[in-house]
Amino acid sequence: MSSLREAQKQLTRDRIVECALELFTAKGYAATTIDEIAVAAGTTRVTFYAYYPSRTELMKDFMGRVNAVLERASGAGQPSTAQELVDVVHAGELAGILGWLESRAALWPVFRPYLDVLEEAAALDPEVRALMDAWHEEVISDLVRGLQVAGRFAAETHHIRGTLAYTQLDYVATLWTRRKLEPHREHALEVLADSWYHLLCDDS
Repeated sequence: MSSLREAQKQLTRDRIVECALELFTAKGYAATTIDEIAVAAGTTRVTFYAYYPSRTELMKDFMGRVNAVLERASGAGQPSTAQELVDVVHAGELAGILGWLESRAALWPVFRPYLDVLEEAAALDPEVRALMDAWHEEVISDLVRGLQVAGRFAAETHHIRGTLAYTQLDYVATLWTRRKLEPHREHALEVLADSWYHLLCDDS
């Protein structure tokens, strides 16, 4: 019976998250009320707060789902599980970089909507802002670790190189979210991979 109850709780949680994502995307984070989310999910305000005591807790669940899609560790103090990215930077091959970028881009439809809402929430909630800043820094640290393992470039340039590479990726993903890349996403990823190669790999 306990396993059935847990499954039912997870279904309710998933339904709340699904409806919240739809409403936040359609109306905006600030304009969407808890009552609207509860009604859309077929539940009550009381039930919503039983699962998510605050909007911030809901945003933490959003981040957890992003990490699950990307197979990254979630939670403070946990190391990143993105060893594949570290290995790609370490190897320093253009084909490997492009392959990794294409694999991430294939997941954009799944996780970018969550990130877009999280960024909007971060503008209003300092705790979500801190959560997002830490997440961005974790991705950058994977790029930095790849450079460190490869022994490539001066150590004092590693962080700025990682920051620039991540910023480029995030911008391209944002353009895709706003439907400004299709049907040219493939070309954008090729240009991005070339930029990453020169920024992270070509130390000649």
